[in-house]
Amino acid sequence: MRYKVDLESPFYPHYLYVIRPRRICMDPIKDSHKIFKGLAEKYGNKNISNRVQVADFFKDLLEATGGLIIVDFLDMENWDVIESFSFDEKSEILTLVWHDFRKLVETERRRELRQSLFPASLYSCALQINTILPVPAKESALFIINGYAKTSKEIKNLYRFGTDEIEIYDNGFFKKRVIRKVSGHYEVIDFHCTPLYSLVMMPKASGISSAHSKRFLYWKNVHVALIRIRKILDSFDEIDEFSHDEVSEKVNSVRRAMEYLLKVECCSKGLKISKEYSQVFLGDLIAIVKYTRESHIRDLLAKVAKFSNEFSHDTGKKTISTKENLPLYWLVYMQL
Repeated sequence: MRYKVDLESPFYPHYLYVIRPRRICMDPIKDSHKIFKGLAEKYGNKNISNRVQVADFFKDLLEATGGLIIVDFLDMENWDVIESFSFDEKSEILTLVWHDFRKLVETERRRELRQSLFPASLYSCALQINTILPVPAKESALFIINGYAKTSKEIKNLYRFGTDEIEIYDNGFFKKRVIRKVSGHYEVIDFHCTPLYSLVMMPKASGISSAHSKRFLYWKNVHVALIRIRKILDSFDEIDEFSHDEVSEKVNSVRRAMEYLLKVECCSKGLKISKEYSQVFLGDLIAIVKYTRESHIRDLLAKVAKFSNEFSHDTGKKTISTKENLPLYWLVYMQL
């Protein structure tokens, strides 16, 4: 069932579509593969990024499954249900609710028991959504999601209105944990704050472990970077090698892809990055990563940093042939 809710909060500037499952046509466990396969086919096995389609997709998913799905995250945390979701088409903030006890009528004893496991009244995750990507298989499908980067300050501004208390905690490189108190209820929101693919939704009967999901998500993020660098290398022959500005544009595109991949590596290894995602750059990342790599990789990273700097600034120096040096980036990518 679909409800349109008008809101006045600055966090949600116009309205939300809130979906709570009411009707299940097929068994969400026995028929889970069919349900996911059917959803992927309904949306053409293509990226879902249109704002109306995002809301419609989750409406269809929850109505078909009753929310009984598996959600695995990049850090191996996992859920066994999505109770509801909300989506603000203007801010593009998607919220998935795991458990919501705010309106639950409980005896004191049951509340004590529940709070021994779930001390807060709400558990959810959120992100500014970019893409829902179907991953079709022969008789099933998965869906992975990525978003856009947000700083701690931006996240706090999203959630501070109407709160009695609010704190933002680092909870790994790709997410921040928001803990706030609203009308006497504590809420926990894990906000995914990077553009990495950081969660996968799959059928109940998939049998896929959280460890396998983690490896798959990291593989997908690495694959995204490799595609980016491959396209840049393929397009290099189309530009004038002696046009410094054209070459600089290509080299800086490679630099951005390299930054993305090194951020993926830092996340996968649990390496500490003190800056926000959008504020950490190639030099910072190389300084963090190089101490975990073999000497020949460290040498390549040093050459990459030197070479990229030559095209990022007005040095006035003659640059060495880019066609000979740009593949260094590719070598580093293949080695990582």
